[in-house]
Amino acid sequence: MIAITSGLNTPPIRRLKRTWEQVGQRYMAQFGACEMTIDSNKNFTKYRQLMASVNPPCVPFIGVFLSTLQFIQDGNPDNLPGGLINFRKRQKASEVISDIKRWQTQSFNLQPLPLVLGFIEESLNQFSDTRASSDHFWALSLEREPREREDEKMARLLQESGFL
Repeated sequence: MIAITSGLNTPPIRRLKRTWEQVGQRYMAQFGACEMTIDSNKNFTKYRQLMASVNPPCVPFIGVFLSTLQFIQDGNPDNLPGGLINFRKRQKASEVISDIKRWQTQSFNLQPLPLVLGFIEESLNQFSDTRASSDHFWALSLEREPREREDEKMARLLQESGFL
């Protein structure tokens, strides 16, 4: 979900205003809910709440766990005053690692779907390393929706607001 949402929010895709206007309200509402779920504000609070209610198997976003481990590592001293080992720091790290392992307790019962595999492989093969650059995607975006001249933009905005 994070990869798809992030991809749809890249500048070459996000700028396609006329294309986005053609997406149905139901799908835009679903997309908005996905964006809210993975919002990184407040340390991914909504995502963490959702994941607390999900039963494995599931593939969580590992970046949340890695950020938490980094925060624990950087934000807590290894030793307490008097040279004592900071066991609370180790306990917090252990809790995060246990949570990661929780998602690995059950195996996935996935069966390969040849049509889906073929679609993914074909889609990935369309973009070799030399073509899969941000410049290439920006050019595709401009091909789909060329930039508007200022007068065209003004006319469109006036028409959309009901003045024309």
